[in-house]
Amino acid sequence: MKMFLRLALVGLGLGFSLPTLAGGAGTYAVKGNNGEAGTDYAGTVVITQTSKDTFKLAWNINGDKYTGHGIGDARIMAVSFTSDGTAGTALLVDDDAGGYKSIWGFVGETKIGWELMKPK
Repeated sequence: MKMFLRLALVGLGLGFSLPTLAGGAGTYAVKGNNGEAGTDYAGTVVITQTSKDTFKLAWNINGDKYTGHGIGDARIMAVSFTSDGTAGTALLVDDDAGGYKSIWGFVGETKIGWELMKPK
């Protein structure tokens, strides 16, 4: 730990910065794609930490609402989500810039979508 702190201080003194960790709980701007050309979208997601290792997620994508429950931490989360009776799974990974990169898919589908989440 002491070595990490020394390296961090030296890096800051030389003008380097450490990666920003994703914040976990918060509101994020979302940009994504449904897995096909011409299916880009944008919206927001609110992540609420419900225990040490669990999260609630609420997306609003062009007026469509999705709700999800995740397990993990502020760096990586596995999430199940639903919307209008359709279920899916997502994996969120810290992007080292304070947000997340995500891949997701609906149950029974073969396409995989992606999202970039940036803190608002």
